[in-house]
Amino acid sequence: MTRRRPAAQARKPEVATVRGFRVVDALTISPGFRRVVVRNEDEDFDEEFSYLGYDHWFRLFLPVPGRPLELPLGGLDGWHQRLLAMPDEVRPIVRNYTIRAARRDSAGWELDVDFVLHRGASGEVEGEAAGWALACRPGDELGFLDQGCIFTAYDERPLLLVTDETGLPGVEAILATLDHDRVTTVVEVASEEDRRELAGPGASWTARRPGQGYGDAALEVLRGTSIDPACSAYIVGESAFVLRARTVCRRAGVAKEAIGFCGYWRL
Repeated sequence: MTRRRPAAQARKPEVATVRGFRVVDALTISPGFRRVVVRNEDEDFDEEFSYLGYDHWFRLFLPVPGRPLELPLGGLDGWHQRLLAMPDEVRPIVRNYTIRAARRDSAGWELDVDFVLHRGASGEVEGEAAGWALACRPGDELGFLDQGCIFTAYDERPLLLVTDETGLPGVEAILATLDHDRVTTVVEVASEEDRRELAGPGASWTARRPGQGYGDAALEVLRGTSIDPACSAYIVGESAFVLRARTVCRRAGVAKEAIGFCGYWRL
């Protein structure tokens, strides 16, 4: 049977504080992904942080280009108000990211964060966070605020995971946390070169063809998949794609309350 964390377990951190991290490594793992390894050796962070696995996510704070990093220091409550109160010229860039993997040693925590490299018509990487990931070097500073998990499918039903490349790091972490004997996964990426080994059976990969929109290739695969009406489904990625994939699942007989979903971004 698929082992999942009990539904009663809290999905939000009991305590979370805006913390500073530093980059220790960065590498391009495929044409569409850049992995940045970050580290914190603060004893207070070690006391409050517990890695939950699954799609454990956080607020990422990046410095304004050309300026040192300043953070809205303090706890989880009120962080956004503190951010807005900062002067425009130093207010950090904030994005939401998933922890791909986490390791704790005697000195602190080390986290892997995978950044999607979206490229425009010119071939240039788009987005402030992706640009930072390409340019960062060991020693560069960033901020972190723990947010817990979104994924909540912890019962014994078969599980269907559907994602585009933006949700792939979270889906990978979910698969690494679960036992995998009853999981079906549909993944769309920008390039065949972005395929990678996933934990567990039942993974269907597809790459967008020229002229296809975000999610079109994954929806083709999903419509051809035998979806168990009794399954739990979890769908993440571009917002319009997520809603279309949810409709496919509903038409296959999956109960509305059994479908978890999150739009990570919007065209």
